[in-house]
Amino acid sequence: MKTDHVIQRLFHNWPAKILSLVVALILLVFHDITRLEERYVNAPLQIEQHHALVPASQWPRQVRVRLRGERDDIARVLDEDLDVVLDLQRFAREGLVMVPVEVRRSGSALEASTLEITVEPQAVELTLEERLVKSVEVLPRTSGFVPAGYQLIRSVMTPSAVEIEGPRSVVEPISTVFSEDVDISSRREDFTERIRLVSPSPLIRFRGGNVVEFRGVIDEAIVMETYNSIEIFMTGLDEELVLGQPLPQGSMRIQARQLDVENLAPGDIQLTVEASTIVEDGTFRLPVQPVVPPGFIVLRYEPTSVQVVIEGAE
Repeated sequence: MKTDHVIQRLFHNWPAKILSLVVALILLVFHDITRLEERYVNAPLQIEQHHALVPASQWPRQVRVRLRGERDDIARVLDEDLDVVLDLQRFAREGLVMVPVEVRRSGSALEASTLEITVEPQAVELTLEERLVKSVEVLPRTSGFVPAGYQLIRSVMTPSAVEIEGPRSVVEPISTVFSEDVDISSRREDFTERIRLVSPSPLIRFRGGNVVEFRGVIDEAIVMETYNSIEIFMTGLDEELVLGQPLPQGSMRIQARQLDVENLAPGDIQLTVEASTIVEDGTFRLPVQPVVPPGFIVLRYEPTSVQVVIEGAE
């Protein structure tokens, strides 16, 4: 009888009791929700690669991590306590794969009992290909121009070749890689500079690092110029003799520093005929000699000799 009485009391007005229980549960859940906080972190997405396979398509370099829990638990978690990883080591064949994004806890993230962690995106689609290693030539890139009168004679890269690695389809067509621009606009002498290499693709890695040495050899610019319509002057002719007819004009091709050529004054380049050996009138063939400033090299000149008519002075 006593048991029947207890059962009757338990089920007496049962709809109201169930409603009260539901309301209590809702209040409990709401209380838990209101005391929990959220924090969002942008974390780098790390790749754990298979020794033979590498990604052949782009992947997000950062993902959004959502931390939810009590305020103290969230506050204790540092960015370095969370490692966000794509583990590719379990794949053994080339092709398209869907890889889950894993969040690995360490430090304070392990101690936070109420901490919930979710990540966006939860998985990443990737194409995997065979890893290829290849040696390629290193070429320099320069910007600007050396000052007037100077020139970049040559450039030397050390090392002259580097090894790159990456997916087969990306690495195979590459034969050269370039450096960052080297500014030569103020260079008047030899110089050496350490510079970085420019990756031909985000999927490519330089095995020995991406820093090389650039050596530039600067020298004064040497130019060759041809001068036409140069007057031929006669020197050393006796005062009792005169030139019977005008001498022809000549030409000369010279080699010199560009700055010296630009600073030439009228009359600095001449052709002359030495007539001091002539003591009487007549017709003579005399050699022509070039006259140039120091540092100039005469490559050729014309004529090399002229016929002169000498007459007595009246």
